[in-house]
Amino acid sequence: MSSHRSYLHQQVFWLATLDGFCLLCGVVVGMAIRLGAVTVAPYFLETLSGWLYIVLAVLTSNYVTGAYGQELKASRFNMAVNWAFSMMVAILVVSITSYAWFSAVVGRGVLFLALAVYSVLWLLTRMLIYHYFFKKDQLAYRVAILGTGPRARADMALVQNDNLRPRHKVVALIQVDQTVSGSPIRVSAPAGEAEGSPSVIHCAASHVAATIRSLACDVLLVAEERDETLAGVYSQLRRLRFEGVSVLSPLNVSEVYGGKVPLNLVDEHWLMNASQGFISPISLRFKRIMDIGLVVLVSPLALGLSALVALVIKVTEFQAPMFYSQERVGRFGRIFRIHKFRTMKEGAEAAQGAVWAVENDPRVTWAGRSLRKYRLDELPQLWNIFTGEMSLVGPRPERPEIVEKLEKTIPYYRERENIPPGLTGWAQIRYPYGATMEDSRAKLEFDLYYLQNLSIAFDIRIILRTLRIVLFGMERQIR
Repeated sequence: MSSHRSYLHQQVFWLATLDGFCLLCGVVVGMAIRLGAVTVAPYFLETLSGWLYIVLAVLTSNYVTGAYGQELKASRFNMAVNWAFSMMVAILVVSITSYAWFSAVVGRGVLFLALAVYSVLWLLTRMLIYHYFFKKDQLAYRVAILGTGPRARADMALVQNDNLRPRHKVVALIQVDQTVSGSPIRVSAPAGEAEGSPSVIHCAASHVAATIRSLACDVLLVAEERDETLAGVYSQLRRLRFEGVSVLSPLNVSEVYGGKVPLNLVDEHWLMNASQGFISPISLRFKRIMDIGLVVLVSPLALGLSALVALVIKVTEFQAPMFYSQERVGRFGRIFRIHKFRTMKEGAEAAQGAVWAVENDPRVTWAGRSLRKYRLDELPQLWNIFTGEMSLVGPRPERPEIVEKLEKTIPYYRERENIPPGLTGWAQIRYPYGATMEDSRAKLEFDLYYLQNLSIAFDIRIILRTLRIVLFGMERQIR
């Protein structure tokens, strides 16, 4: 994906540089308060290696949590998560290096003050950048769209979303017109368009690159279908990429701004090429290690919550069982049994058999609604993760009966079975609760994106975003 997002590289550099400056200021102020201004320089040089470790740790953790990428919604919660994760990583690095070297690489008092000052500066600069500077026209990414049809209008609405940060401004729609032989013809926005809408530019195929250069665009969205009118354009578009313009195909647009892979743009050829970038066996081993480590880490809290949940279930329906298990389809189509706290009335599927649960499902008990809202009913699945049947992050496993129906209707549905199913996943945090064939199709588009971009860093981002649901029960439409 990075090759299609070159216009973000400069943003990553400047935001990381700003973070480094804030951290340096925090270090200097912390040392000055704790030790006195006179001793700042010698103490800094004495502990230089320790500070370098901390700076690299903080910047890396910010990058992993997506602090330097574009935001589909400027969220204070996301900023708080980035900050908390950075602090935890910095403290962990100090602890590990101190243990390894048998001496504190940085004084605890100085470190506390440095991180405190950095935290204030980081949060203030983030609020200022995302809620003020990134809204300005002068700092907006200039976007041109090649095409004027329905897809072009849809792409324009997608990138001109008021919540998108940094802001994107569509400056023109470009129509390849074989009747135009000279200079491009600029046409004002069609009647009925809102005031300030981008104009339409008609130009010959040979003038496309020159037209885009004249507009000083950062991004070009290709919204035209592949046909003979663009036969002489693709070589120009490749040249523009080498010149620094990010040229995004319709599939790239959905990936970059929607975080999904539309099924109508996917074929066997794409899947073959994309599978080359799918997760490697080594990455899977690291993913498994992370799963076991996190399950062991949270097990004391999970056991305490499980005891409380079990008590609530018994109080509401004393005679009914606490647990509910059912068959699910795992990696490579293997069948396993998933375990959950029971949230439905006993015998809820006796009459209907295997069906999707729906929003406000009448079969769900009043206690079960709260358990589902905060995902507490899924705590027993930590055992499935520990045994290797599931992972913390991955596509949600479906029931065999439902999979049999879905694979007959939705193309490439079983591609999601190439990796272990997950307790949470990209589709779960990006798409609201759904229980229809169309919902399953939409979720598969997010699952395919996850398959293509799977990494440990991506998993960490999804886990941190899932905390928003677990802690606050908020909607799952976050990035």
